[in-house]
Amino acid sequence: MAKLAEQPEKVELATSDNLKYAKGVEMFGKNIDISIDQLDKAFRALRVDSENLRQDMRVMSKGISEVETAAKELGINPNEVKGYKEAIDALQYGESQLNKAKKFL
Repeated sequence: MAKLAEQPEKVELATSDNLKYAKGVEMFGKNIDISIDQLDKAFRALRVDSENLRQDMRVMSKGISEVETAAKELGINPNEVKGYKEAIDALQYGESQLNKAKKFL
């Protein structure tokens, strides 16, 4: 009879140990909801920033073309025009950033 009395106690201990994980399950479940929300916000921000970058790059590209045309008409090298090199570098940087963004969009 002593063995029968010990068994429910062991089952109770094993069950209560396993139930301690309920708080962990709840916590990690909430963390997943938080992460999904953050990812959703980041995705939306990335999409908006990428579109804004594309628009700015279109405007800048048009400006670069205008500078190149004017420089050719004047017989000068466009690199001599103030801000031209920086604009070219910025355009290249923008392309690089858009390529990065495309991996996630």
